[in-house]
Amino acid sequence: MSPGLPFSKETFSSNHELDPASRLLPASSQTSQYLLIRPTEDIPSFLKKDLCVDRLNHIHQYLWLAGQPMPPKPLNYQLATSREIVVDQRIDMHLVWERPQSLHIKPLPRYLLDTDFWATNLITCDGPCCAPAQSNHVAPDRATKCTKDIHKCALGLLYSYIALIRFECDLTIAQNHHLLPKDMTWEKWLRFVHQLLDNGVTNPSNINPRYLYGELRLSQLNKIYAFRYGSPLRGYQFTYQTYGELFRDYLGPLTAATIYIALVLTAMQVGLATSRLGENTSFQNASWGFTVFAILGPLIGVLLAGVVGIFQFCTNLVVTKRLAQRQFALYEDQKPQNQVP
Repeated sequence: MSPGLPFSKETFSSNHELDPASRLLPASSQTSQYLLIRPTEDIPSFLKKDLCVDRLNHIHQYLWLAGQPMPPKPLNYQLATSREIVVDQRIDMHLVWERPQSLHIKPLPRYLLDTDFWATNLITCDGPCCAPAQSNHVAPDRATKCTKDIHKCALGLLYSYIALIRFECDLTIAQNHHLLPKDMTWEKWLRFVHQLLDNGVTNPSNINPRYLYGELRLSQLNKIYAFRYGSPLRGYQFTYQTYGELFRDYLGPLTAATIYIALVLTAMQVGLATSRLGENTSFQNASWGFTVFAILGPLIGVLLAGVVGIFQFCTNLVVTKRLAQRQFALYEDQKPQNQVP
């Protein structure tokens, strides 16, 4: 980049026209190496990242533990049940709800409402559409499968919106939360949904199997990932922003258990004061064992929470250090040869 102006005078004028694809896609996207680029530079990779739900497909056989195999409930029902709608661009968090009653919803991308974009980038075939993949030395059958996966994920996202926006008030809610473009009227939405229904979008064979389930509970997804992949600290989505939140979540149940233990010890003390239970050998042994447990149990729980926190801290430290080394090495490779550090 030259040391001149970073943008031209025409940037904010109406004469500076954008190409059709750029109008439909985000301003920038991130590569697997955390570099910011134009989405139009690699539209297939962008669509795969923006639409594919591979993480949920990997645990599809366990999704019944996190949700019901039925379409999501409309937006007016979500608000009526005191759920807060959280706008979230991450496709793997679409229709995932967490405490306290927060439902994550991905806004409907503009490009899914454009027939020209569908014809250029989202129509599956076995012929010319695989030519770009062949030129990049990718097997044709693999490229076709990838395209079909993206196609099913795109239809699945539309399917979810058919269920979310069933009434005119749902459309208003969606627009107020920036889930749909403001220029979408109720008449346009009716025609759009009717054509989708007539063209078989709701057929289970045409959509990604993740969308056969509606809302999914994040706590259950974390448990599924913890047992399926042996990652109890991360799970499906790490919900702790600070270590204080982590300790509060771990020590909260311990506090409730301590209160229960105190009640049991009080009851046992009253029982030992009676002649019937005070002379009972079995009850005395149980009281002795529970007393030892009451002393050691909370202490062990606090120590375990501390060990988990320390292990999480060390893991994050190592991951962050490795990421920093890899990224700065990448930045050095991209630095012009004649640039002085």
